[in-house]
Amino acid sequence: MPTIDVNTEISVIDALVALNFVASKKEARRMIQGGGARVADAAVTDENAMISAQSEPVKISAGKKKHGLIRFG
Repeated sequence: MPTIDVNTEISVIDALVALNFVASKKEARRMIQGGGARVADAAVTDENAMISAQSEPVKISAGKKKHGLIRFG
């Protein structure tokens, strides 16, 4: 499962691009608008959503088959 390490909060769009789930930020926006992006198994509906720093890794999904983790540290 792909994993990225970040120090502060990160936008859902930037996380999708960093994990190589989408090729561009525009494609990430389209995925969010279409209901295909999920953070911690909850659908993301806001393009400007941020993932805040947490002690546990956060699961992010794009569609049914692409899953990754965001670790904060």
